[in-house]
Amino acid sequence: MSEIRLKKGKLSSTLLRSLADYYSAIPALDQTYINTRWEQWKQGLGIIIYLIRKDNQTIGWIIYNKANSTIEEILVNAGKEQVLIGFQAVDELIAKESLVSAEILEEDTEKFYWLGEYGFRPTRKIIAFGRSLIKMELSTVVFFQHLREHKPAKPYRKKERVVVEQVAAPQTEAEIKVALQDMLNRLGGIGKYVKPGHTVVLKPNVVADHGMLGGKYTGGVVTDIRILKGLIELLLPVAGKVIVAEGSSINRSATAKMFEIYGYPKLIDLDPKKVSLVDLNTDQLIEKLVPAGKRMKSRKVPRTIEEADIVISLPVMKIHFAAGVSLGVKNLQGAMPPLEKYMTHFFGLWQNLVNIHHVVKPKLTIIDGIVGQEDFGPVSGTPKTMNLLIGGENPVAVDAVTMRVMGLDPRISPPVLLAYLQGLGPIEPEKIEVLGTPIDKVESPFKQPFLNLESGKYFKIHGADACTGCRGYLHFVLNKLRRPDPADPSRLLIDRPFEPKVNIYLGPYEGAKADPNETNIFMGICQLHHAENGMSLVGCPPHAEVIMNGIFSLFPDVERPKYADDTEEAKLERMLKEALATLA
Repeated sequence: MSEIRLKKGKLSSTLLRSLADYYSAIPALDQTYINTRWEQWKQGLGIIIYLIRKDNQTIGWIIYNKANSTIEEILVNAGKEQVLIGFQAVDELIAKESLVSAEILEEDTEKFYWLGEYGFRPTRKIIAFGRSLIKMELSTVVFFQHLREHKPAKPYRKKERVVVEQVAAPQTEAEIKVALQDMLNRLGGIGKYVKPGHTVVLKPNVVADHGMLGGKYTGGVVTDIRILKGLIELLLPVAGKVIVAEGSSINRSATAKMFEIYGYPKLIDLDPKKVSLVDLNTDQLIEKLVPAGKRMKSRKVPRTIEEADIVISLPVMKIHFAAGVSLGVKNLQGAMPPLEKYMTHFFGLWQNLVNIHHVVKPKLTIIDGIVGQEDFGPVSGTPKTMNLLIGGENPVAVDAVTMRVMGLDPRISPPVLLAYLQGLGPIEPEKIEVLGTPIDKVESPFKQPFLNLESGKYFKIHGADACTGCRGYLHFVLNKLRRPDPADPSRLLIDRPFEPKVNIYLGPYEGAKADPNETNIFMGICQLHHAENGMSLVGCPPHAEVIMNGIFSLFPDVERPKYADDTEEAKLERMLKEALATLA
């Protein structure tokens, strides 16, 4: 079969006639809809007309809105090969434009069917141009699978530099400060980034109290205060202000509480006139558009972050049970306000982690590798001493080097891979100059978490090809069922008899043959097209609280596990309802 190509073209009378012919088969749809859309496309705001070409002939069109990464029309004149050609055309489009969505008329069942077969899922209905349109998002799993090569559409031209700095024994505050100074010197010196009087925001990772066991700091969960102290001392002679800013996950504990637990208020004593702590969860917000509008058109950025002259991101070297790792790309999630932290799960967490880097652009990313965390991170894993700092200007390059130090391929982390594919930075070793200690001198494989998705006797899990997001969050909840059943302690909750049996479907290819007479739970965006056949757990991946609520609704006599304390859980419930309302 001849190869399908996309070529940029223009609106034409042939396209207009083809649209009229195609939509004439849809009852109660007059020419008004086509004329209205045509006038919009003629204005050309972000609109690209792609000609679908085969054997030097145009056999179809894609009308693509680059401003919001949406297919507004796709039309193929290829007879029996129409669906196959459509698949190949979308393959070409995602190779050029990365993750895309689509909008189709609600009555256009033919297009709805074959886009669904490709991997697009209906996420919500919108009213536009006097008609009801269905918004369809492409499954991230399908997107990764359809790419012929996991490479950006445009090669990353710049060679990035990343420093791997060993911290000398006995890793005291003094040695850590020296290591930070050496790292900055290798990158060009502190004056390259911070000018006299600048406001510098340090964004650590302060996620939970799991880093304190019996009142003793264990490391590997939150950014080591000694790194912050050393960096602040280096910044104070130049900077006008140094702000340590974080928005701890609202479902864990308030940021101020976390600051107190880890002793962060002591940092203010370094210079009370210049140094401060800010809870980004309570900061004023400024809305900023996301270039290309993938998954979300805009993000709300805390004013403290927006008004800073320089942001330095300070994540911890750790495994993440769903994202693969929690490093530079992941760390900026804490810069987002509470509701948006949860909204990103509904609209697509991996893409929105990338989106943050378009509206919050850290000048430096420095990984705290003094003590990392392996196994079931980011909060419940095992500390792993590494005595390293890894830093550079590009978060993707820093993550790539750090993952190789951890014995991992950067492509295993969905957000890191997506950031790379969308041109945020390189992961190829030949495009990253490693300064300081070579990777092979400090590489030490991190233990990966075991995600247990084993079924119960009447509780079946169907998860072929599901990504680590859904698998990881489902594991988290299923683990709560692997305990004695209060109704019969001789068995586990997951083995409680159900009649009819319970099925949980996740991943893009399961659930098509679900028995409507059984209890069916469909998980994530990948399963939204089956939602009418059972319970739908919305998200990509669904938040753990959504999964918890859904699954434990099957056990009304069992107290649902607490994901937070009572006060914060009430806040979370409200936020989840607000986020779900936006999907209507």
